Amino acid sequence: MRIQELNDYLFQYTKSEERHMLTEKNVLSKRYRLIPKTAFKGREIYQFTFNSLFENKYVCVNKESRFTYIPEHIHTVIEFLYVYAGSCTQIINGQKVVMEQGDICMLDTDVPHSIEYIGQEDILITIEMRREYLTQGFMLRLGNHGIINRFLINTLSINASHNQYLLFKKQEQNEIHSIVQHILCEYYEPAICSEKMIDAYMILLFCEIMRQYKDQQIYSGPKDMRQIMEILAYIEKNCLTVTLKSAADYFGFHPNYLSAYIKKNTGQPFKELVIAQRMYQACFYLTNTNMPVYEVADRIGYDNLGFFYKKFEKTYKMTPQMYRELNS
Repeated sequence: MRIQELNDYLFQYTKSEERHMLTEKNVLSKRYRLIPKTAFKGREIYQFTFNSLFENKYVCVNKESRFTYIPEHIHTVIEFLYVYAGSCTQIINGQKVVMEQGDICMLDTDVPHSIEYIGQEDILITIEMRREYLTQGFMLRLGNHGIINRFLINTLSINASHNQYLLFKKQEQNEIHSIVQHILCEYYEPAICSEKMIDAYMILLFCEIMRQYKDQQIYSGPKDMRQIMEILAYIEKNCLTVTLKSAADYFGFHPNYLSAYIKKNTGQPFKELVIAQRMYQACFYLTNTNMPVYEVADRIGYDNLGFFYKKFEKTYKMTPQMYRELNS
């Protein structure tokens, strides 16, 4: 399916939308009679499980029906809500959240929310993901590129769970719309390897969200977040030569203070972060070159091959050679 065909397809009336056009705004579809309700903080709300849509899939894509509203509900999966066109208003746990075209919202499981009336020009796309998809294979692939990525992933996951949702406003230079379009084209008109293509586009989508999240934290986030990002960037850049003292001198801290600050904000000691960054570099060489293992070890600063093997196996639960065979 081409992009223009996709745009035409999304604005065509579905059977559900045609039925809603003939009913009043506050009348729900009859399908809600089949959706179970659950008790939540003293009231009954709908519970969406998406079992019939997922089947053997980890990701499910849906265009929400227009000319109606979505009542308060929770779901057992993680959801991205993307405003493809128009706008929408959500009520998330009692808080009003207005979204415009290009905005994307990440909702954790079991978060009560509803969507107010969806008009003719409002195209809302939801992407549902099983939690195990986001936490296992997905995060592993995103996390093998440096300590900053791993820190952002962990923080993003914790904040999404703590705050129940994260809203990312549209930015001028942003590839999210294009990525969502490609996901929809593959989903609505499956071809050879469509599932693998969707999987790849989901990685790109999450990477773009991470970039936005990083920018939000650096430019408008708490001071501690901006500071720890600078420290992690310094460790990444200088992982072969950095010491606690050199890092402390660079940032104007006492080494003991910097050590405690890093542990408090990342949950890891300084030495472990340095080792982690070196291991990420080792993985890159193992995957993308034919460099012998001893040369990889030397390239990332370990002249003791036995020590390198010990640290690598502790990190990845396999030998460097096994890692190369699995990932090359």
